[in-house]
Amino acid sequence: MDETSQNVLEARSKAAQSLEKQAKKMKATSHKLYQPAKVGDNIIIPTPDVDRAKEDLRNVIGVVLEASDDGFYKIGTKHGILQKLYCRNEFDSCAQKFLLVEEENKNIELSLRTAAIKHSVGTGQGFFKCS
Repeated sequence: MDETSQNVLEARSKAAQSLEKQAKKMKATSHKLYQPAKVGDNIIIPTPDVDRAKEDLRNVIGVVLEASDDGFYKIGTKHGILQKLYCRNEFDSCAQKFLLVEEENKNIELSLRTAAIKHSVGTGQGFFKCS
């Protein structure tokens, strides 16, 4: 192997080590900022602007139903269980108890968009107009 190839291999190895070091640092910072949620904690999940109308609520209120070992959470709402597993940085904890684990409708799985529509005062995006 010539000197150029050796330098490239060393640079790649050093880059991989630096990436692993940075990933560990980012994970440690995330764990400091976002404390783990416990089963039964009430949380709010921000609803993306494209998934709600102007009069709709900005957040969906839920409760933590399950917490996995790798940091993912199963969230339940008043209208059903959300399909997606959420990581800790995707929701905020609530100090007050709005919902209990027993109050959740465990028979229905729905998306965040569907949950936002069901919590809505309207019918989802847009308005009905009289003609």
